[in-house]
Amino acid sequence: MSTPQEPPALVALTGSSRLGALARRLAQAVTAGVLAEVQQRDVRIRAVHLRVFASLENGPARAVAVARLLGTTKQTTGPVIDELVAWGYLARRDDPADARAKLVDFTGAGRELAEAAAEAVRALESRMADEVGREELDRCRETLWRAIGALEPPGG
Repeated sequence: MSTPQEPPALVALTGSSRLGALARRLAQAVTAGVLAEVQQRDVRIRAVHLRVFASLENGPARAVAVARLLGTTKQTTGPVIDELVAWGYLARRDDPADARAKLVDFTGAGRELAEAAAEAVRALESRMADEVGREELDRCRETLWRAIGALEPPGG
């Protein structure tokens, strides 16, 4: 006999909703806000493109490293990177550490678009701080990091 499962929180979220559902809703709201800004520049951009941009914020990377950061495979991430290369936002260049490998990096246009996305995030965080207060928002961020850390495997 199976036990009834709690329905997914797709409709009405409340203050007592599961933390994961609330975190997903916040991520969706931020992504939608960033996309609205970035799509004013290029309507082809989707959330997955923003994730690739975010994976390159620390500098050029191999496609396999981008995929690992995104929790997916090179086969899944490759076509997204190909689109961004074709649109002039990313470029592939030789990896100086391994002549057989390629690094993915921003072009000038890609850097501008990534900065527009980052500015949109800052504006959204400013709106949240205006609503709940900067200290409360910072406390929320710290608490979420601790909660995430509690679920990650040691050394992970």
